[in-house]
Amino acid sequence: MEENKRYQKYYNPCELPKVTLAIVIINVVLFVLQTHFFKYDAWSLLGINWDKLVDKEVYRLFTAMFTHASLAHLGSNMIALYGAGMYLEEKMGAKRFLIFYLLCGVLGEILGCTLGGYVLQKEYISVGASGAVFGLVGMLIILSLRKQMFRIPMIRIILFVALCITDALTESGVDIFSHAGGFVVGIVIGLIYSYVVGEKTIEE
Repeated sequence: MEENKRYQKYYNPCELPKVTLAIVIINVVLFVLQTHFFKYDAWSLLGINWDKLVDKEVYRLFTAMFTHASLAHLGSNMIALYGAGMYLEEKMGAKRFLIFYLLCGVLGEILGCTLGGYVLQKEYISVGASGAVFGLVGMLIILSLRKQMFRIPMIRIILFVALCITDALTESGVDIFSHAGGFVVGIVIGLIYSYVVGEKTIEE
């Protein structure tokens, strides 16, 4: 009975999500440098697609995650990242959270490149943290459904999910396949983590 009551309480993380905040700061700083100090084509230099993957330019799987096409693209991703990250980082711990974030981003991009570039033969270059962010959303959903997270205020869930979807639907040239790939990877990671960790929850 006591356990059930705990799940009914809205939970607000009590610690500053240092890794999440660091990722946000890195993305913002790189965007400022990209747009105001270094006039280069970030898409072609740092983005990823099937051809770049085949050419073994593996570094692009990481650089693409920290490169954004516009201020709106950056803003929606960073707000959604912080919204999901502040819960997951405290739940999983900083090191695990960082590993899972990078896995969602990298594997999401690989799936996106494979489906979009190889299977559907679409020519584009992908940039942005959206795949990794969608992965966090997938993990958060799984852990919530498995009752391994405290209840989160619905307005916060609606906010960062809406931002993710808006970004996916309104940005020109958006790579919807990497979004979907990151989300699938996040669900898989969430399930694995959920069953390995068991029914542990954050203590009040």
